[in-house]
Amino acid sequence: MRISRSITLLAAASMLSAGAVSTVSVLAPSAASAIPTPQKACGAPGLTLSGGTGPYHSMGLSVTINDGTSSRNIVAFTSLDGNVSPNAEMRLSWSVDGGAVTDYTYGPGNIAMDVIRLGPGTHTLTPEVRLSGNSTTSGIVDRLCVVAEAYTK
Repeated sequence: MRISRSITLLAAASMLSAGAVSTVSVLAPSAASAIPTPQKACGAPGLTLSGGTGPYHSMGLSVTINDGTSSRNIVAFTSLDGNVSPNAEMRLSWSVDGGAVTDYTYGPGNIAMDVIRLGPGTHTLTPEVRLSGNSTTSGIVDRLCVVAEAYTK
């Protein structure tokens, strides 16, 4: 009786141990990217701007967000290597689905992060920049990365 009881306890301990191992393996991180490819893009547009306060210019990259059947706010980030001449600044805004770009529609206009309200369905976001300054100012966007996130956990 003692031997069968010991075998039963060992079998139960083995099952618990196997269960713990499988639980750990389920929670282990995978090699998959945290941000899907359509929601991130990097490139080197070599965009040159000149002549003071001018129109917005596409930087040649876009990201895609699919809201399904819901409207929601997404967070869009842009980082870039660029520079401007003295007494000039570069402003950023977003074209949503090819629409017009205006100052301060989705954020402060600085090159960093914006919150954009999107309706249901799939949307394309394209960051655009403009140069602000006098007629002799110039600027360049050498490299940039764009990320849009709809859900964070």
